[in-house]
Amino acid sequence: MTQEREFRETRRAVANAKLDEFRQQCWRLAILSRRGIVDRIAAVDLLYEVAIGHALVRAIGEDRIEAILAEAFAGTNRVLAEVA
Repeated sequence: MTQEREFRETRRAVANAKLDEFRQQCWRLAILSRRGIVDRIAAVDLLYEVAIGHALVRAIGEDRIEAILAEAFAGTNRVLAEVA
């Protein structure tokens, strides 16, 4: 393997780890929101801010980030409207 390929694999692994952790945090905050521990709107705003800050929006697109949020917060009202 070349150095370029090894570096590409490293970047991919880190990006995937960020995305996996983002999903986990979406579900964690969605559960806490349902329990009334955190405010749903504030949680969605924070998660979107995190996605921007960690270049996830740039890497996978706004639509995919919104879909991940919608999936985690399913059953709550107007999540996608609050993200935009």
